[in-house]
Amino acid sequence: MFKRPSLVVVSVAALVGVVLAGTARAVFSTGAPAHDESESAEPHLAPSSDNPYDEPAPAKVGLARITVPSQDGMLRIPGGRITVGSSSAKALANERPARPVTVTPFWMDRTEVTVGAYRACVQAGACPLPARASATCTYGGGEDDLPVSCVHWSDAEAYCRFVKKRLPTELEWEDAARGALAVPFPWGGAPSCANAVTLISERTGRTCAPRPAPVGSHPSGDSVFGVQDLSGNVEEWTADWYVESVGPGPSPRSGAAHVLRGGGWLSPPSLSRTTTRDWGSAMESGPNVGFRCARSE
Repeated sequence: MFKRPSLVVVSVAALVGVVLAGTARAVFSTGAPAHDESESAEPHLAPSSDNPYDEPAPAKVGLARITVPSQDGMLRIPGGRITVGSSSAKALANERPARPVTVTPFWMDRTEVTVGAYRACVQAGACPLPARASATCTYGGGEDDLPVSCVHWSDAEAYCRFVKKRLPTELEWEDAARGALAVPFPWGGAPSCANAVTLISERTGRTCAPRPAPVGSHPSGDSVFGVQDLSGNVEEWTADWYVESVGPGPSPRSGAAHVLRGGGWLSPPSLSRTTTRDWGSAMESGPNVGFRCARSE
C-alpha cells in the first residue's frame, strides 16, 4: 500500500485520517461527514505545536544572487552537480538522505502559472476549467495575476503542453529552489511572511494572507536564481510519481500519486521548505495546489 511518511499529529480544527488505496483517498474530519479530497483545503500533513523539521538558518543571510539568462518569462537554470534532500535527523524520512545528483540545464518559469494565463488555455479548448473545490479557488475571481489553483495534475500537464513546455521534475524544482546551497528556504534565511505566503507559524492555523498573493509579490523570497514563490503561495505539481524512499536510481514510471513541492498558503513553514516532498493523487485539486512549467534546452 502506498504510504505517507509516518507522523501522527492532531490539529486544532480536526483529527484527519487519510487512507490511500490505489488512487483513491477518503478524508474524515471529527464531527463532519466524509468528503472528497478535492474539497479539502489542506488534506495533507497537519502542523504540530512545534516545528519537528526545523533546520538551522541564520536570521539574516546575504544571499548572493546568480544572474541567469531569461526569456519569455523563464529563467535558465544552469544545473550541474548539486546536492538534494536533507541530512537533518529531524526531517521527514521522505526527504532523506541528502545525496548528490546531476541536473541537466533547463528553463523554469519565473512565476507560478496565473489565472489569466490558464484562462487562455481554457478559451482555446486545451485545458478544462479548474475544479471549484472551495470558495478560495482563484479561477473565476476576476484577478488574473493570482496563481491558478484547484487544478488537477492532468490540468497542469495539459496547460504546460499547450504552451509547448512540460512540468518540471522534482530534481529540477529543487535545483531552481536552492541550487548548490544547503538552505531550508529559497531566500536563505528563516521563514517569514515577508518572504512567502504560508501559515504564520507551526502553532497557528492563521495564514500570512487570506489567499495566495499575486505572483512575484514577495521578491525578497526569490531563490538564488531569481525564481519566485517557490515557497508558499501554492504548492506545485511536478512531473514525477511519488515514492517515499528516494534513491540514486531513475524516477518511477508509474504510481498512485504525483509529487507536490514548496507548500502553499495553507501549509506551515516546516512543509514549505526547499526539501519538503508532498504528494497528491489524481483527485487532488484544492485551493493550496497550483503549478509552474519548465522546458528542456
